[in-house]
Amino acid sequence: MNIGVISNNDKDRDFRYTGILIGSIIKKGGTALFSDEISEGLKFKKNNVSEMDVFNNSDIIICIGGDGTFLQVAREVYDKGIPLLGINLGNLGFLTEIDKNDIDAAVEKILSNKFDVEERMMLEVTVTSRKNRIINDIALNDVVISRASLSRILHLKTYINDSYIDSFPGDGLIVSSPTGSTAYSLSAGGPIVEPDTELIIVTPICPHILYSRSYITTANRIVKVTLDESYSHEAMITVDGQRGYAILGGDVVEIRKASQSVKIIRVNPRNFFNVLHTKIFERGEGLRKNEI
Repeated sequence: MNIGVISNNDKDRDFRYTGILIGSIIKKGGTALFSDEISEGLKFKKNNVSEMDVFNNSDIIICIGGDGTFLQVAREVYDKGIPLLGINLGNLGFLTEIDKNDIDAAVEKILSNKFDVEERMMLEVTVTSRKNRIINDIALNDVVISRASLSRILHLKTYINDSYIDSFPGDGLIVSSPTGSTAYSLSAGGPIVEPDTELIIVTPICPHILYSRSYITTANRIVKVTLDESYSHEAMITVDGQRGYAILGGDVVEIRKASQSVKIIRVNPRNFFNVLHTKIFERGEGLRKNEI
């Protein structure tokens, strides 16, 4: 089995845990594929290839870092159908399942085919500007429309399947997948949704109206958002916190379910609500204790 290894060197200084992972794969009879950057960092020349070859030639990919690293890799592999496993070196780790101290056990299960694959819906975003510029991108968590440099209220006309919903005055709008419901959407007051469902969540950011709430619609709908034409400053679209695009008044943003989903490896059975309690409630309690 070819196992691709992608690592975030900002999280894994000197590729310490990356080296442990590669050594475990080789020791247990797998083939580890990794980039030249990792090879140079580890002074290990066996099976190093270009990062593109890692994506093209792997049966499974393991990424080491935090949820940001996972999101970045998911955007690369979702359309290739390659299952993805995350090793957590970050903080919350909703997407990165494996703790850095459990690498050996996880590799053992993968090479013994003792794992499940969970599919998560992706979001496709298309931006059509009045300057005839078209942007296409993909998100696992969310698409965020927000103010750019100036602190000016945005007015965002929002439609679902061309049916007008509301015009949200405020700091912006978050359109998230169920996977993204525990990310920025949650911080903005959005609902918690089980990640293996197929829904689209629309959550306003700091709305300047009292009655504004999130909207939830089925995955076969298209959410369309138009920035008010009279808005004379730049706004910003951020996709999974990975890429940003400037937009202007009159530009149209459409978000829909992507045609393909991302495959996430689960080596340990886990209950979403138990994970939620551990990652959010217990972390919050720990932060409060540190403030006392």
